[in-house]
Amino acid sequence: MVYQTAALSTGVTLAYALDGPDEAPVLCFVHGLGANLRQFAPQVEHFSREYRVLRLSLRGHGDSSTPPQPTPDNYTPRVLAQDVRALLAHLRVETTHFVGNSLGGLVGYELLKLGDRQLLSLTTFGTTAELHSSRLTYWTVIGSFRLLGIKGLAALVERTATEDRAVGQVLAQMYRSATKEALLLIARHIADYDYTSTVREARIPMLLIQCARDKEINAAQPSTLAALRQAPHGSVVALENAGHFANMEQPLVFNEILRGFLAQARGDG
Repeated sequence: MVYQTAALSTGVTLAYALDGPDEAPVLCFVHGLGANLRQFAPQVEHFSREYRVLRLSLRGHGDSSTPPQPTPDNYTPRVLAQDVRALLAHLRVETTHFVGNSLGGLVGYELLKLGDRQLLSLTTFGTTAELHSSRLTYWTVIGSFRLLGIKGLAALVERTATEDRAVGQVLAQMYRSATKEALLLIARHIADYDYTSTVREARIPMLLIQCARDKEINAAQPSTLAALRQAPHGSVVALENAGHFANMEQPLVFNEILRGFLAQARGDG
C-alpha cells in the first residue's frame, strides 16, 4: 500500500493516501472504528478519475500515531474531526465532499458542528445520528475489548461483522493494526450521543445510505431519518444485500449510489 504521513498541529501523525487529478474536487473517505484507510480501497479506481480521492487513518488506527499517554479526552469525535481539519489544512484543501462509515460518520457530524463551510456534501453509512446505549451494553462492549485484546477482537470481527468471508479477512487485518487504547477510549464516546439537531440544521447536501443488513444501526435510525426529512437537502437511499461495511460488501452498487449523489451535489445531475 502506498501512503504518506503528515505531522499535524493536533499532535499526531496521520497516514493518508491521495489519488486522482491534482485540480479535481476532493472526495474524503473516513473509516469506522478499528478499520483504516484500506477500508476504501474499493472506491479509489472508480472515483479517482474525476475526484482527488483522500483516504486517511484516524489516530490510533493503521499507521497513524497515538498520543504518548492517551486519555479519553484524546479520542472524542470532536478531536478526531480536528485531526481531519488539520490534515485538510496541511494539504491545502479548502473544500471537500466527505464520506464517513460508522465512526467516520460521527466525525462528519462533528465537522458540521465546527462549521460546514469546508464541507460540500456529507454522506454517511453504518451511522446513526442519535444513539443511547444502556450502561450494560456499553460495559459489555468494553469488557469484550479488554478480555479479547486486539487479536481476539480481530478474530471476532472476521467471523461476525459481515457475511462476506473475504471482507471479514480484510477487516481482521485492519483491526489488528489498531491500538487497544484507541478502541477502548473511542468506545467511551460513541455509546451515547445526539447529532439530530446538527443534521436538521445543515445546509449542505446530505446522503444516508441505509444498508438492509445493518440491523442494529437501522433500529436506531428513526430520529436520524426524521432529521434528514427536515433538513433542506437531506436524502436517503436503500442498499440491499449489504451490512455495516457496505462499501466493501457491495462496492459496485455503493459506488453508483455515491456517484449519483455527488453529481447532484455538484449540480451535474
